[in-house]
Amino acid sequence: MKKINYWRFFYPLLFGLYPVVELINVNISQMILLAGLRSLLVAIIFTFTTYAILLWRIRDKNKAAFLSAWIFLFFFFYGHFYDATKDLHLFGLLIGRHLVLFPFWLLVFGIGVWLIFARVKNLQSVGRTLNIVSVILLIIPVFQIVMFEWKRNHPISYLAPENLVIQTAGITETKQLPDVYYIILDGYARDDMLLKDYQLDISSFIQELENVGFYVPRCSLSNYGETALSLSSSLNMNTLDQIVPQTFKRGSSDSMNDFFNELSSHIKHSLVRQIFEGMGYKTVSFQNDLWWTEWSDANYFITDNSRPYEFVTNFNKITSFEVLFLRTTILRFFEEASTKWLAPITKQVVTPEKEHAELVLLALNELANVPQSIPSPKFIFAHIISPHYPYVFSPDGDFIITTETDPGYPNQIQYLNKQVLLLVQRIIKKSTIPPIIILQADHGRDREVRNANFMAIYFPSGGTSVLYPTLTPVNIFRLVFNTYFGQNFPILPDKSYSSPEYTSFNFSEVTYPCNQSR
Repeated sequence: MKKINYWRFFYPLLFGLYPVVELINVNISQMILLAGLRSLLVAIIFTFTTYAILLWRIRDKNKAAFLSAWIFLFFFFYGHFYDATKDLHLFGLLIGRHLVLFPFWLLVFGIGVWLIFARVKNLQSVGRTLNIVSVILLIIPVFQIVMFEWKRNHPISYLAPENLVIQTAGITETKQLPDVYYIILDGYARDDMLLKDYQLDISSFIQELENVGFYVPRCSLSNYGETALSLSSSLNMNTLDQIVPQTFKRGSSDSMNDFFNELSSHIKHSLVRQIFEGMGYKTVSFQNDLWWTEWSDANYFITDNSRPYEFVTNFNKITSFEVLFLRTTILRFFEEASTKWLAPITKQVVTPEKEHAELVLLALNELANVPQSIPSPKFIFAHIISPHYPYVFSPDGDFIITTETDPGYPNQIQYLNKQVLLLVQRIIKKSTIPPIIILQADHGRDREVRNANFMAIYFPSGGTSVLYPTLTPVNIFRLVFNTYFGQNFPILPDKSYSSPEYTSFNFSEVTYPCNQSR
C-alpha cells in the first residue's frame, strides 16, 4: 500500500508564519527580538492546528493545503486591508470602516472557498510552486532579522577626534567631583512654540526653575529633529558628519534597521560616557523600552522587570508589538467592535499604555532617590519618553489615555512640569556636592518647528555665566568639561538641521525666530 505524505505541501505553514515574521522584521529596530516571541508561538500553534484539522477532515489533501493558505490570508491580513482603505471614499461615502469592509472581507473569503472546491483544478502543481514561493518569502525577513541582531550585538566603536580627547589624569585627585544628571524629556517643545501652537503658558514653570538657579536658553534649538540623531550628536559633542562620516555621505541609502543600529552604538557607548567613566564615575540609567537608548550595561540600570524575561512569561502584560500584531489580523474587528464587553477583561491587563506610564513614573520616582542611594561621583542618563506620545497623563497625573495631541500633549507637559520641579529641588537639596543638572528635550513637537526644543541647565557655583540663549545640545558637554573639569574644548557653531524622518541625511539648516528677552 502506498504511504500518503500528508505534509508534502508545507507552504500553508510558512504562509501562516510569514505575517508575524515580516512584522517583526519591519519593527525590529524599535523592539527587542523576544518581544515578538509570544506572537510567533501563537502563529505557529494556530497554523499547525488549522492545517492539521483540515488535512484530517478533507480527503483531497491538495485542497486542504490551499484552503489552509486561504484561511491564513483571510485571518492575518484583514488589519492591513483596513488600514489601507480606512480613509477611502466612494461617491462621497466613507467605505473604509468595519461596517462595510468586514462583510466585504467575508464575501471575498466565501467566494475563495467556493472556487477552491468547485472550480480550481490541478492544485498539485500549484502546491509545488507555492512550496518554493513560501520558502523564498520567509527566508528574506529571517535573513534580515539575523543580520540586524548580529549588528545589534556587535556595536561600532566611535573614535573621537584628537581634539576631543580629555586628559583625566589628576582630575579626581584635585577636587571633589559633582554628580551629573542628563535628563532627556522626549519631545518637549520650546515655551514660545507651546504658547503659539497649544496656548500653553509655562512661564511660571520657567520662573520657578530660574528661582532654583537654572538657566533657561530662550532661543534653544536641537541640532537635529529626531531622537537618534539628536542624542548621537549631544552625547558625542559633535555633528553627525564627524561622528558617522561614511553613513552621512551615503545619505538615506541604508535601511532603517542599519540606521538605528549604527546610531544606537554612539548613544549607548558615547564619548561623553567614556569620559565620565574614565574619571571614575559610575553610570546610572533607566529602562524606557527603547533598546537603542537604554544603557542596560550601566553600573546601575534601574528597571521594573524583576526577572529579565518577565514580559514573556507574564501573561497579564501585553507588549506594544503584540497589540500591533493583533491589529493586523481579523481580531481587530472584534477588538474594536467589542470594546465595552472586553473592558472588564482588559482592565486587568497591563497594556502598552499602562506600561509606558509606569516607566515614566519609575524614572521620575527613582531619580529623586539617586542622590542618596547611589555613591558619588555618578553620571545619570535618563531618557524619559514624555511628553512624547502616547499621552497617558492628565494634568494632575491621573492615568488617562488621550489619542488626540491636543489636549494629550499639553496635559502631559503640565503634569511633567510639577514633577520635574519637585525632582530637581530634591536632587539639589539631597546632593552633598552641588550637582550639574541638564534638562533637555531631544527635539520639539510639531514637524514644522521640530528643532525648537526646551532646555534648562543647572550649573552650580556661578557656572551659568558661560551659558547663552542660542545654546544647542552639541555644546552642552563641551561647556560642562570646560567649566568644571579644566578642559578647553572649542565651542561649535550652534546650528540646527532638519531632514526627512529617520534615515535621510539630506539636511538643511533651519532656525526659528524667538524673543530672547521674553
